[in-house]
Parts: sequence; structure tokens; C-alpha cells
Amino acid sequence: MAIDLTGAIKMATTFKEEPTLVGDERVEKVITLMARRFGYRPSEQVIEPIRAYLSGFGVLLSGEAGLGKTFLMKCLGARLYGVDGIADYGLRSISNWYEWTDGNHLCIDDLGAEGIVSEYGAKDDVLKIVIAHRSERQEGRTSITTNLSSAQISDRYGDRTLSRILGMCKPFTFTGTNMRAPTQA
Repeated sequence: MAIDLTGAIKMATTFKEEPTLVGDERVEKVITLMARRFGYRPSEQVIEPIRAYLSGFGVLLSGEAGLGKTFLMKCLGARLYGVDGIADYGLRSISNWYEWTDGNHLCIDDLGAEGIVSEYGAKDDVLKIVIAHRSERQEGRTSITTNLSSAQISDRYGDRTLSRILGMCKPFTFTGTNMRAPTQA
């Protein structure tokens, strides 16, 4: 389900070579819209990621499951691509994916959750190639959500891939209680 606030934040999310931080009034406007439209009461920890995203930066949102990373990116109007869907293109067909994502703002959702299956290498090799391609050859902003820490990303994908991610994205770590977990009465 795509949640669209693009009308309210379109001007603030235009890709810029040198992003400029937006003021508190734009951040407050988005937070107010999120609260009115979705009943979402964001915590203080989402203010800086919202500010960075509205300013034109890609963001790396990491933290435990259920903290609202994917939901926040949906609220900001990012086009989400799940890691299994990207990896399913495989090495043979990934060039098709490149063609229709070039120049677009996108979010690689749930990095690290993809299964490892062989084609001509492991599925995570496809993601390493996609991240390298986005970093070096494509226009458009890239954001990433993950339950992995930076150390875990480095262990799984290598230091080079982590460096590329940090070159494209401002990192933010979410903390708190899983919002999807049932509450105890």
C-alpha cells in the first residue's frame, strides 16, 4: 500500500547536488500531516531523518524490527523496493531494473532480509551490484531501511558496500519498542 504525501512535500524532495537542510516549519508540516492522515505520533528520533530526507539526502534507517522505518519512508512518499524483489531480477535481468529506476528516488527496503539463493552467486551479490550501480552510475536519491547495524552490513556485504551506502545515505538508528508487538493487558 503506497502512502502518498507527495503533494505536501514535493518541492522539498527535489533532488539537489548539494542538499540544503530544510527548516523546522517543513518538518513540522510533514509531522502534522502524518498525524492527521495516519494517526501517527512520531517520536523525537524521526525529526532528523525527516529533515535530512526533505533536504534531498538519502537516508539509512536502521534498528530493530517494528520501529517504523518502512512506514516512515512510505509516509515520505519514497518508492520502496523489497530486497527479495530486487534480488529476484538476478544478474541476467538486473539491467532492466536499472533502466526504470535511473533518476528516480527509491528506497531499498529491509536490506539483510533477503534469502541467500544461488544463481551465478548468492542473492546478496545482486544487492551489492545494485548498491554499487546506484552509488557510481545512477542519478536519483537512494535510501535504505534495515534491521542490521553498520557492523552487520559490513560483515554481510563487505566494507566497500557499506562505504558506498554511507556515501549515498545519512545514517540514523531507531531505538524503542516494537510497535507491531501485541501489548500485554
